[in-house]
Amino acid sequence: MSPLRLLAVEDDTLQARLLRHQVQQLGYELVGTAATAAEAQAMFTDQQPDILLLDIHLKGDVDGVELALQLLQQRAVPLIFLTSDESRTTYERALKAGPFAFLIKPYDESLLARALEMAVAHFARAAGGATATLADGSALVPDAFYVRQNYQLVKVYYDDVLWLESDDVYVSIHTISHKYAVRISLRQLEEKLPPNRFVRVRRNALVQLAAIDQVDLRANLVRLRGVEVPVGGTYRDELLKHLQRFD
Repeated sequence: MSPLRLLAVEDDTLQARLLRHQVQQLGYELVGTAATAAEAQAMFTDQQPDILLLDIHLKGDVDGVELALQLLQQRAVPLIFLTSDESRTTYERALKAGPFAFLIKPYDESLLARALEMAVAHFARAAGGATATLADGSALVPDAFYVRQNYQLVKVYYDDVLWLESDDVYVSIHTISHKYAVRISLRQLEEKLPPNRFVRVRRNALVQLAAIDQVDLRANLVRLRGVEVPVGGTYRDELLKHLQRFD
């Protein structure tokens, strides 16, 4: 589990300090604050942020819109523009980069929080494939869940998930040390997860194939890094077929 990791590009020192404070208050991680396009390029490559917060008007030859286009060519992430310029010309230029939010300075903490949640949700919806937004504001992207936890979104990588269990309305996501809940049926979630990564072991449970250490056919259970999960008799053969393909 990790909080959303944000990279900010802001050349106004006072605004950069305020933004850092707001991000920390929301429980997210600001991996860096770049003042120039060159600094932003280096931080984007080194830190691999989840979201970009870009001031449109930057000092130097490359402004925030051009920088956004360059960074998004390297890796697609949700983008939020920050600006004090409310002109139509600036807005239309910014749209070319496909931002998920456009915040006019000064903005408050609650507005930033909503923009971040909307950016993640819209990014998941726009990316297609193994991505989706869920009813409770959580989202799936190609390598992780973004799960609502204590009024914020945290990133839970598929690699860290051991198993998933449903009670019809919610699905519990189990890792070695935490359990998270998302509002969706297991059937709907199974359709959105990457193919051949998780396998159903009973009507209300999926396990991650890569996490299976042992299959106990006598006791009808799988061991996942020290955790035992029962296997329904009707699902045992399908589990074994998946394990053969996985090998």
